[in-house]
Amino acid sequence: MKTTIRELAGLCDAEILCGNPDRPIASAANIEEAQSNQLAFLADREQSAKLQSTGAGAVIVPEGISLEGTVPGTCLLAVPDSVMAFIACLKRLYPAKRNPGTVSAGAQTDPSATLGDGTFVDRFAAIGAGTIIGKDCRVSSGCRIGDDVTIGDHCVLHPNVVLYDGVSLGDHVIIHAGTVIGADGYGYKFRNGEHVKFPQVGTVVIESNVEIGANACIDRGALGATRIGKGTKIDNQVHIAHNVKVGAGVLILGQVGIGGSTVIEDYAILASQSGVTDHVTIGKGAMVLAQAGVTKDVAAQDKVMGFPAANRTAALRERAALRRLAARQKEIEELVRLLPKLRQPEC
Repeated sequence: MKTTIRELAGLCDAEILCGNPDRPIASAANIEEAQSNQLAFLADREQSAKLQSTGAGAVIVPEGISLEGTVPGTCLLAVPDSVMAFIACLKRLYPAKRNPGTVSAGAQTDPSATLGDGTFVDRFAAIGAGTIIGKDCRVSSGCRIGDDVTIGDHCVLHPNVVLYDGVSLGDHVIIHAGTVIGADGYGYKFRNGEHVKFPQVGTVVIESNVEIGANACIDRGALGATRIGKGTKIDNQVHIAHNVKVGAGVLILGQVGIGGSTVIEDYAILASQSGVTDHVTIGKGAMVLAQAGVTKDVAAQDKVMGFPAANRTAALRERAALRRLAARQKEIEELVRLLPKLRQPEC
């Protein structure tokens, strides 16, 4: 979608510092690769040297940035928060796809299902009995929505998403391709030489403004609900086991695995490839660093790393001490060799 620099400046209340504000802008790019018809941005003033070589037609910059050496003809838009201004402009340059508000001929919708105004169901999607979908939602090709599912307003299900029976989504939920919500949790009891399945009769509740990446799996509760709090963002290839409680504003990065009945409190962060065992609590605002293995509770605001996961500062000190010991290994061995002589009584 083409627009002018002047229009973008008005959208984000920016001050136009130099350049031609009537130049058309067609798209956006990073500052190193942007062309004359593209918009870029600088996240902070320390990156101002990039203005000396950019080919962008316009750059959103933080207020107070140095303009020395800026490429002639590049238009600069100064704002208090360049990242949020750039996001606002991206929404203008890349508007959301409009729903046709119809059910495609190739879709299968149970007669007892209810669809809100403006909701679009693409071909080869299937919607089960008693399901309620709010207004202005998009159900893409290949999605399978079970019976008695509830979906709020303005939700987007990308291709091949599966929602099992009884799952509930709030408003403004986005689920990317291939994700499965509500499959049975991994629950078995060993009796008489075999693993007996514990029936998984609970559900999954996903609150509003949650986004879930591609090929993620969130299991239904054995009893009760697995719950994902409002505003939480879940990356690709994440597994959340049965009866996990995830708070509000949590960030869960790619390839994280969370064991059953664990509690992740508000605004915690689980970095890539970290794992959390079952029945533990990750405190509010805590951070689990990449590839950490959590086997016990993590306190609020703590940062943990390694396996078993431990406080980051303490773990780094321990590693530094081990490195110092390794560097003096020969001296330690010599002391050990001399120790029997040192222990002999004096004559």
